[in-house]
Amino acid sequence: MSTKNNLCLLPLLLTFVFWLLAILLININYANSMDVRPKMYRYCWTKDRLIASEEIDEYLLVDGELNSTILLECHFCKKKYNYQPKIWYYQDRYQYLPEKEVDLGMDNNISFSKIHVTPKFSLVIKNLNLEDAGIYRCRGKEGLNSENKFNYRLEPVFNKMIEITEERGNLSDWQTYHDTQLAPVTMRFAMSRILEMALIREAGIALELISEWGPWSPCRERCKFGKGFRTRRGFCRIKININKTASTGKVDNSSIVNFFLKFPLLPCRAIILENYTEIINATRYLPEFILEEKCNGCKKVKKAKGHKFKYKRKYVLAKGAHLTISCPEYNMSSLETEVVWRKNALLLEKGKGRSFRKKDPEPRVLVDTFSTLNLIDVSEYEQGNYTCYVNNVRMMQVKIVVYPKLRFFTQAFLRHLGYLGIILLIASFFYCGGLVVVFRQRDKFKITDYKEIATYNND
Repeated sequence: MSTKNNLCLLPLLLTFVFWLLAILLININYANSMDVRPKMYRYCWTKDRLIASEEIDEYLLVDGELNSTILLECHFCKKKYNYQPKIWYYQDRYQYLPEKEVDLGMDNNISFSKIHVTPKFSLVIKNLNLEDAGIYRCRGKEGLNSENKFNYRLEPVFNKMIEITEERGNLSDWQTYHDTQLAPVTMRFAMSRILEMALIREAGIALELISEWGPWSPCRERCKFGKGFRTRRGFCRIKININKTASTGKVDNSSIVNFFLKFPLLPCRAIILENYTEIINATRYLPEFILEEKCNGCKKVKKAKGHKFKYKRKYVLAKGAHLTISCPEYNMSSLETEVVWRKNALLLEKGKGRSFRKKDPEPRVLVDTFSTLNLIDVSEYEQGNYTCYVNNVRMMQVKIVVYPKLRFFTQAFLRHLGYLGIILLIASFFYCGGLVVVFRQRDKFKITDYKEIATYNND
């Protein structure tokens, strides 16, 4: 009897399992949709690459992915900043117009400004788009020596494909990478009979793929007995060599020459190459190389006890809620007490409201004059880790989680409802199949009274 009952319950059990999987799928999709943190890329000049007379060394080429955040530093990499006043200038990428000071956002809510300067005079460009392309120069107010000018050429690029994996190794591995990834494309540009490439060669232009090396990372990877590895990225670049004497002059190629004349170096994923389909299709999906080198003085990064916060809290808020948080052990009567609030390591200035949403004029995060953190009309953009420091002491860490209010018949709801309908349909097949099996074996369930049940169990 128990076997037959289990057979009847099998379709219900399968239905329950399918519903459970459906709920897990919805939660995973929702968690992915809540990840709204923009990508941020930091660029700086290395001291071994000073500005030279050659145009290729005059600017540091910056790959700017669309909708990302770019930070351009006005000092050498790993060098302590001296806090001397600096001014940022902008010029169009073709250098047709004279340079001018960068238009900075003047809103009190600094996060509302698309372009702003940090206290260390680093230039921050948020939500990067095609109009941000150009040349950015940082100079001192009094004027600096040429070797201390920090020039960047920002070039928008296509976003990286997740499927493309970076290659890693030493110089020998990079040589193999060059011979298998870069050299064949260079040869293709030099030998291709496609009209586009033939016209480029006719203009006396030769294209070569190279790796442009970024700064070395600290010696912190794979530490063992004081020895480890440091890394640097080899950015994929298209080097343009122009030999006007090589042009045959059979066709009018002035437009091609004028285009490449201002670009001695271009990213392999540069959007500006969109009209040159043969070039961008051959270079857009090439992987970049991470060079590894052994180093001494490697120390594993350990979490010291002093890095822990004295207090930890977590708040789960509904979308649109308000919250006020005071930093513990803060003595307002003492003028010497200094309180600092940060969100995900980003400094929240006292008395200045911020909003982490796009095109939002209203401040949503505010630290008032009493060093109290105020969260106003919160959304998923305000969630994250907030920390407060009292006289440089790690005092409190607060985790804010925001969940949306229930709204039916949204696009996401209807899409997931379709998923559940498919799962329910599949489960119904199993359920109906179980009913058919039970119906066909119905003659085995003819038990009329309790005496027969007892007899059946005794057997």
